[in-house]
Amino acid sequence: MSRIESLLSGIRPDLTASEVPSSPASVSPSPASRPPSGAPANCVEVFRGAVTPAPVPTRASTQGALRAREDNGFDFGVGGAFPPRPAGSLREQVKQGALLMAQTEAAAVSVTIDGGAAMDAYAREHLKHLEPSPPIAGAPTSLTDYTSTIPGVSAQEAYASFVAHPELLFGAAGIFLRPAAGALKDGARLFLEEQGPPPVWAPIRVKLDAEQRTVHITTLDGHPLRGTNRFIFDDDGTGGTRIRQYSAFQGSSPATSVGLALMDPIERQHDIWRSVHGQLHDILKAR
Repeated sequence: MSRIESLLSGIRPDLTASEVPSSPASVSPSPASRPPSGAPANCVEVFRGAVTPAPVPTRASTQGALRAREDNGFDFGVGGAFPPRPAGSLREQVKQGALLMAQTEAAAVSVTIDGGAAMDAYAREHLKHLEPSPPIAGAPTSLTDYTSTIPGVSAQEAYASFVAHPELLFGAAGIFLRPAAGALKDGARLFLEEQGPPPVWAPIRVKLDAEQRTVHITTLDGHPLRGTNRFIFDDDGTGGTRIRQYSAFQGSSPATSVGLALMDPIERQHDIWRSVHGQLHDILKAR
């Protein structure tokens, strides 16, 4: 783990206004990684190299096996307001908490009985009624920048592969899609299903910009976090790809604080994106 001068702030040129607070957020490492008293005040923690094995998917033969874990230069830095706290009015937090509980029950059923087409149909219908829940402007927001590289593979090919293989990529992190999705489509609504414990259905909406090689994911009502993830696929100037992922999120309900007290969902989030970036690298490098 190394320390660099912070490039993170509440306003980032790659993010839209809905993704970040209206005023700059101060960098605040989590208690577990708080810098010593002699460290620079404006810095982020950057984590390098350590790879935690992703859980092996146990359902659906189309899911990816454990990736080969070749070095893809995966790295990330955190800033903003850590740990994430629930944002929004009491009414809004109660609404989000109620939807989270309902979707957790559905996830438990899905994980237990693996209802296949029936669960996909239920998920598809339920997703129609959920609204986007990006970070609330002006509220403290947690920020994470993830980066990785794929040498010898063009940015266009990397973007196309990310869009074409969502089940394989998320499957490397032990996450399944409800409803099943052979490829990402612009405007698609999906649940990211974690088997747990506890099982979770985390709803998202996907926006694609093929011209800019950008994938934008926004959480929907009932997600444990209010947030956005923007993936940008850039040419690295040497025939390869540099992937930049900008994540901005807040808690959606008091359940966020409970989860932080009982487990380490933020570290799990880092592991998920480490696996997704790594699996994409291995898919393309194996060709």
